[in-house]
Amino acid sequence: MDTVTILGARGSVPRAGADFAKYGGNTTCILAQLGGETIILDAGTGLMELPSPGDGSKRASLLLTHAHVDHLLGLPLCPLLMDSASRLDIYSKSRNGLDTEAQINLLISPPLWPVRVSQLPADVLMMEMPMSFSIGPVSVETIEGIHPGGVTLIKLIHGDRSVAFVTDCTLTDAIMPTVTEFARGCSLLLCDGQYSDEEWESRRSFGHSTWSRAVQLGLACGAEKVRIVHHDPTHTDRMLDAAAGRLAAEHSDCSFAMAMEEIIL
Repeated sequence: MDTVTILGARGSVPRAGADFAKYGGNTTCILAQLGGETIILDAGTGLMELPSPGDGSKRASLLLTHAHVDHLLGLPLCPLLMDSASRLDIYSKSRNGLDTEAQINLLISPPLWPVRVSQLPADVLMMEMPMSFSIGPVSVETIEGIHPGGVTLIKLIHGDRSVAFVTDCTLTDAIMPTVTEFARGCSLLLCDGQYSDEEWESRRSFGHSTWSRAVQLGLACGAEKVRIVHHDPTHTDRMLDAAAGRLAAEHSDCSFAMAMEEIIL
C-alpha cells in the first residue's frame, strides 16, 4: 500500500503550543512510502517525527526542494543519521554555484552547528538531483518553480499512483500552465498555500502562494486529493479551520495538511 504522511506542514519557522496542535508546528517534511521505498521530501523539523521502519529497513532517500533554513532544520538530528547501519541518499539541485553538500554545510557546520552531516554515524551520499531519475520502482520527475533563490517541484510516480509536491512556489499566471501539466492527473497534490487572498497583496514577493490558487491548481490538474502545505507561522488552528470550508466547497477532497496525517494513495 502506497502512503504519504505529513510529518511537518508549517512554513518559515516552527511553532509550538495549543494553538498549533491540529495542523502542527513542525516545518515542511513529507514521508512518502511508495513501492517499498522510503522517500522523504524536505528536511524541516518534521523530520524528527520520522517513524522507525517496521520492516527493519534503514535506507531512505531525501529529496530537497531547496536549502532554505525551514526546509533543513530537522536534518542534523534526523534519527537515521544517528545509526551507523543506516544509509541516506540526499538529492538537491545546485544553486548559486553550490552543490548539495556545500548548501547543507552552510547551515549544518561550525559555527552554526557543531558537526557536519558527513561526520554523523550513518552512511550519507549527497548528490545532484537529475531532471528525472528512479528510486527503485519509483520514478521521479522535476521542474523548477518560482521562489527567491530557486526551488524544485517534485513528482513521484509508482504504477498508476503519483504525488506532486509543489511547495515554495509562486503560482503566477505565467507558470500555472506548466505546473498544471506537471501535476496532471496526480493522486495527491501537496501545494503551497501559505497566505489568504487578503494577505497576498503585501506578500506577493515572498515566494509562496495562496489557498485559493492551490485549489485552482488542484482543479486544473485533476488531482484526486489536494493538501495545502507551508502554513504561515501566524495561522492558528482556529484560523485554518475557519477557512477549511471554503476549500471543500471548491474541491471534494481538499484540505489543509494536518500533523501526522496519513494519506492512502
